[in-house]
Amino acid sequence: MLVQYRWNDEQLKMIWRKLYKDNPYLFPFSSWEYNEEVYSYKKIKPTTFLQKEYFLVYYNHDIPLMIMPLFIKKKTLYIFGENIGGPDNLDFIYDKNIRDEDIFFALRELREKFHGMKLMLYKVNERSKIYQFFKEYCNDKRLIDYQVNIELDRVCVKICYPDDYDTYFHGLSKNARSNIHKIYNKLKKQDISMELKVIHGPFKDNELLSSLMKFYTARESERKNRKYDFFPFIKHRYFSSLTWAIQNMNEQYTFCLMLKDKPAAFMTGFATNFNEIVFPIVSMNSLFKQYSPGKVMINETIKYLQGHKSNMILDLSRGDERYKFEMGGSKHYNYRIFLEL
Repeated sequence: MLVQYRWNDEQLKMIWRKLYKDNPYLFPFSSWEYNEEVYSYKKIKPTTFLQKEYFLVYYNHDIPLMIMPLFIKKKTLYIFGENIGGPDNLDFIYDKNIRDEDIFFALRELREKFHGMKLMLYKVNERSKIYQFFKEYCNDKRLIDYQVNIELDRVCVKICYPDDYDTYFHGLSKNARSNIHKIYNKLKKQDISMELKVIHGPFKDNELLSSLMKFYTARESERKNRKYDFFPFIKHRYFSSLTWAIQNMNEQYTFCLMLKDKPAAFMTGFATNFNEIVFPIVSMNSLFKQYSPGKVMINETIKYLQGHKSNMILDLSRGDERYKFEMGGSKHYNYRIFLEL
């Protein structure tokens, strides 16, 4: 049975948190806390303010097994959160032990409610049970009328590392080890002070956050050949659901490399339920590019986590830049899944 709820319904909140808690398949962008920021942000975004959303809960014998948070745009359904920039992984919120049969039943009821529309699921990670379901059954006769299509959405990179630094370092390529030695020698020779700032929990240092968003915006402008940064900076700093989540969520992590007491590179994101930190923002300050601050930041972050007995995988998210692989990264993938309802 499919039941529709309003966002501010306490029952929905309770179900959502229960399904998300300790779920090894879901990313932080599926948490209630993150979606609270998304819901707040949509109120100030003109293109989403009047958008129709549906928070649908699938029950089996009065037991809630899956939430399908959706919004409609031009007779097409999308996962709630796709209407706001920022999240790198999107998914339905489901019981970690949900059966494939229940997903079939939920889809059938969804089709009855929105027959003739399309369902377009973006940024679904290979870890997701929804992705695994469609991968296995896309050619099943029960889905033939849905005309399921699965496409690669983007390549992501994560770094797994052992408990001690020497083992990690010697596991890198000879060329990568040589480059790291050269960078650190250069910093030492030029007497460049270095510090790794670590912020865990709500990010309350507004001055530092503004500095980070300034060079994040500047790097974005370099990629887009944009001449002016003022309005993009204002948007990223003050009118972004992602920034609000960074400022408010308890499972927020930011690692910022400081050179000469100035931020040279940073990555900010959220801890997952499966011992990883996923970073939707990874950026460097172009003023320090001669010191390869991205590599140094990752290296120092791994040292920090090992020293604190917290061997959390670093998911550097979208983008397959070479430096991520030089630091021990491996690929994983997000997918787009399209259905006819």
